[in-house]
Amino acid sequence: MRSLVIAFSLLLLLSNCTKIKTTDLGADLIPPIDRVSTFDTLLPVITDNLLLSDSALPLIGKDYSGKATEHILGSITQDPLFGKTNATIFLELKPPAYKYYFENVPDSLSLDSVILCMKWNRTWGDTLAAQTIDVFRVTEPIRRDTAYSTKAQFTYSTLLGTRTFTPSILDDSIPLRTHKVVNQLRIRLSDAFGRDLLLQDSADGRPFANDSLYRSYLKGFAMVPRTTGAGATANALMGMALSDTSTGLIFYYRCIKNGKTDTLSRRFPFDNQLLSGSANRILRDRKGSEMEKYLAPSVTGDSLLYLQTTPGTYAQVYAPALTSFKASKGNVLIHLAELVASEVLENPPARFLTPPNLLYADYYDSAAKVRLPFGPDGFPTGTYDPSSLGGLKKTTATPGGLAYTAYGLYITRHVQSIVSRNRPNVPITVYTPYLVSYSQLNLFFGVNPLATGRVRLGGGSHRSRPMKLRIVYTRI
Repeated sequence: MRSLVIAFSLLLLLSNCTKIKTTDLGADLIPPIDRVSTFDTLLPVITDNLLLSDSALPLIGKDYSGKATEHILGSITQDPLFGKTNATIFLELKPPAYKYYFENVPDSLSLDSVILCMKWNRTWGDTLAAQTIDVFRVTEPIRRDTAYSTKAQFTYSTLLGTRTFTPSILDDSIPLRTHKVVNQLRIRLSDAFGRDLLLQDSADGRPFANDSLYRSYLKGFAMVPRTTGAGATANALMGMALSDTSTGLIFYYRCIKNGKTDTLSRRFPFDNQLLSGSANRILRDRKGSEMEKYLAPSVTGDSLLYLQTTPGTYAQVYAPALTSFKASKGNVLIHLAELVASEVLENPPARFLTPPNLLYADYYDSAAKVRLPFGPDGFPTGTYDPSSLGGLKKTTATPGGLAYTAYGLYITRHVQSIVSRNRPNVPITVYTPYLVSYSQLNLFFGVNPLATGRVRLGGGSHRSRPMKLRIVYTRI
């Protein structure tokens, strides 16, 4: 039923627009620009920097299969353009089932170590700058049936463990006693905490008897980046896979059985018969950054645009010249309407903090009071197609050998409908989202990895790299 609603809603969007051939990124489909019947023009735009509101923040929870989406951990302390970022993970790690016990001989149990292990997916930023992660005991419940926004906060106390490392090591194998493991962040926790948990039992009223008793005893863990000491130069965010089988609380211990000592290990995973709760707090601090200067309203628009992936920023782009174009040219055939933008490089370039892979664009319908996609341009088959809408990162080398990023967003049918069908010339929202949601269309899809990517682009009034609306058209 949901797929039918999506298809029908997008069909309505498509039917309200002149059906011209998409460019498919294809200059080969555009007739030659001969300046007799087919023309190429660049229209100026007005651009403004804005911050995403709290209501636009994504909810970080579980995907359609019940697995936790990737969570972000780490800190960026040295980004002069965009400021600081701090990403904390809150999570539960529980026994795989209840009633639970380690061995039925508690007096003979002896702890070797207890390790909090996280499966690492990727790192965005400087992999050689040290990170310090502190692990605390959470003091309030994390609901397993709730997806929390990136502003979620939980109280915590009692430092259980700390590790300082460079993210580069997460891509290496780690030798253990009997085997090697790869792509793991492992933080040793307090022996006192481990021994206390090891000696709990499953008798009535005890923590291992059922889930509610266990969650009352141990509400979860907070993994908090430290930004002082060794963590003061941290400059990267790391993606962690909570639902991976490698993620968990691992106990290494010894047990005496029949007069012999066995060396054993147990794991409390994130995914259990009773699901665990989690939250991902990602805070941006733009105080003192270059972009902070461009957040004040401007009548003439901003010369620089600062786009940062969710939870981040967006740009509002308005092309009043399009109204004049329509008045002077009449009902022309639009072969291509492309919003073009180029990166304005830093000096020196911060190549560790790379631009996002994709830009995205949509608009706000003030009459219906909803945000809507460019359906005919970006959803030719009913689903989001970045090759149709554009916004893919393209890297170009300058004569001096430096590489800069450029983007092109294709809104050909949208512009045609303004010219031919008197559609309102509304401001366009350009951003680098993690997740896009149109609840009225039952349409939801991902675009970029969470919190990954930032870029400074030339705005409409930039002297050398201004954003423009390029139009290729033929007189009818």
